[in-house]
Amino acid sequence: MKKIFSLALASALACGALFAQSLKVTNTFGGDSDSTGASDLFIFENQKEEDGSYKNEFKNTTNVSDRLQLDASGEKFDARVRLEFAAPKVNGKNTTVRLRGYGRFKPLQQFQLIAGNSFFTKVPVKAGYLFASDDYPKYARILQSGFGAQSDWTFGENKNIYANFAAGLKGDEDTFFNKDTLGFDMGFNFGAKDIFSAGASFQNITGNRFSAGAFAGLDSVENLTLNAGYIYNNTDTDFIAKAAKHSVSLTAGFNIEKIGLSIGADVISAIGNEYIKNGDTLEYKKDDTKLTPFLAKIRISYAATENVTVNLKAKSALMIGDGNSVKYEVYPYVTYKLPSKMGTLSGGVRFNMNYNTLTSFSFPLTWKCVVADIKK
Repeated sequence: MKKIFSLALASALACGALFAQSLKVTNTFGGDSDSTGASDLFIFENQKEEDGSYKNEFKNTTNVSDRLQLDASGEKFDARVRLEFAAPKVNGKNTTVRLRGYGRFKPLQQFQLIAGNSFFTKVPVKAGYLFASDDYPKYARILQSGFGAQSDWTFGENKNIYANFAAGLKGDEDTFFNKDTLGFDMGFNFGAKDIFSAGASFQNITGNRFSAGAFAGLDSVENLTLNAGYIYNNTDTDFIAKAAKHSVSLTAGFNIEKIGLSIGADVISAIGNEYIKNGDTLEYKKDDTKLTPFLAKIRISYAATENVTVNLKAKSALMIGDGNSVKYEVYPYVTYKLPSKMGTLSGGVRFNMNYNTLTSFSFPLTWKCVVADIKK
């Protein structure tokens, strides 16, 4: 897989250098799990006693990360190459340097080929977008990595009806031939422009970890995001407290452009207490009480001035039926647009709490700037 991925990156770079109509280089420096996938810059963790209780003594660690990204596009292709550095971790993995990217080729107007890694924003289920998370969860990504193809079509007198279909093969970082990681993914989108959108994703169809999601969204109200979905075998714990066999999601968000205010919320809840492990259906229980995984998020953003935006993110994850399982995160931060096209600076304080204790607090800080932006 690594050799194949390296070849895809080399191809993307070659196309970018030779045929690109635009080239953009962006650098993001700092420590911020939201912006770079690495740990926050300064983290203070509450230390534990041997019995698991908290001492209310906080130990500090410092983390620095950087992401250098090249985006290239032309009439028949677009590509991205990203070099990530983190100390000590990036995306929760014990690695300090990682190379990622993709190349997408468009030989025909209705047909695309794509290969590489981390290209899920190019091939998602549109109605699977979560407003407060500002992301597509894994179960709403038709294709994520490996190799794939997509076909796009429009219909109707005004070409306002659209449909696209995608399918691809993915493995892990080392091989395509492990049945536990090999996955054939597919999915589709269908909708009417400015009216509605719907779609579905099917992941790991040929592997041991099959999951699926069906989504629908309302697009008829300007500045409103309203999406709902059903997920089978939801294992993306960034978007639910624990894995669930059956779950539903609902997201709503609204932008009030005149006053620069954006506000929205996500709710993802299991249906019942079942989950799948190694192909078997099991249950969450505490004593005789059934437990149901649940997560809620909010995101608020306010453009206080032309250069300053004040933001708040918050989330709560818990197992319904167990009051001691609740975990909270509150993250107020400010984004400042620097003068002279020096990019944006973002920083704040992130608080993590359980039902009765502050478990950690941290200081995320990032500086994002465009190093080069070339258009032919």
